[in-house]
Amino acid sequence: MENIRKALDSAVSKISDQHYEQSFAYFLFWFKIGQTYSQISPDLIFDSIYERRGSSPYSPQSDFIYPAAPLILRFANDIESDPTLAPYSPGLRTRFCAKVLQGFFDRDLRIVYCGSIYGNFCTDINFVAHCANLGYLEEDTIRDHILQSLISHGTLYDHQAIALAILFKIAGATFAAYVDPIVVDRCFELLKNHGNTNRRGWSELLQASAFSV
Repeated sequence: MENIRKALDSAVSKISDQHYEQSFAYFLFWFKIGQTYSQISPDLIFDSIYERRGSSPYSPQSDFIYPAAPLILRFANDIESDPTLAPYSPGLRTRFCAKVLQGFFDRDLRIVYCGSIYGNFCTDINFVAHCANLGYLEEDTIRDHILQSLISHGTLYDHQAIALAILFKIAGATFAAYVDPIVVDRCFELLKNHGNTNRRGWSELLQASAFSV
């Protein structure tokens, strides 16, 4: 049954506050069909969640904030708790957070050194911020790596300014609790001196990020 993945992808893509339960029930229903009448790939669930993580039609509050991100993480948790889905998704949330974090570091370097953006960088920044808030990332990662990686290049690129503003908007208190204040102050110094982007919601995001720490 080669189209089971399409049904699962559809459920993930429709996740929202209003349709969360329906999306999960649809996902579970079609997984059971696939389980009964086909052979399930070991990575089917993970691939569906990860590849469709940024496709929810849940309207963004701006070009930067992705409201469906915490719902996707909740979806992964509920999958790991479901007796039918859990055996096919061991460590789903941990794998998901690790993959998103790996992509965050890799995309930053690709933009800096190749000048090209691939994937939805802002969406993944939202996931990194929520993973930090929820305690899904190692303390060392939060304390020593995430913010520092963005300000390590000697200059602050546009995508890094956006990333810092998103991180502080969503998880400012978390980073303030773990990261050396000198690093946090340096981030805001660079943001303050950075030429503003023209993307929708930038000024509001920058102001909100300052009040979130």
